[in-house]
Amino acid sequence: MRISGGDDVRQYWYRYRRIQAEREMLLRILEWRGIPVTSVVRSRVAACGSQDLLTLWMRRAVHAVDAAEVYAEE
Repeated sequence: MRISGGDDVRQYWYRYRRIQAEREMLLRILEWRGIPVTSVVRSRVAACGSQDLLTLWMRRAVHAVDAAEVYAEE
């Protein structure tokens, strides 16, 4: 038996878990690099719902010297 909209629910939860994992990874990268993870940084990461933006921030975090470089406007 298939519940109508079940695929939509699975896609939503898959996306939610993926974004949550990327948020956690970004925070880990910052910690590994010795960049302070303040409550402001945590709040900003937690508020981000864009997988693309989180990926961009992770890429930047690998080479950043501080959190401001991660969030810099292009």
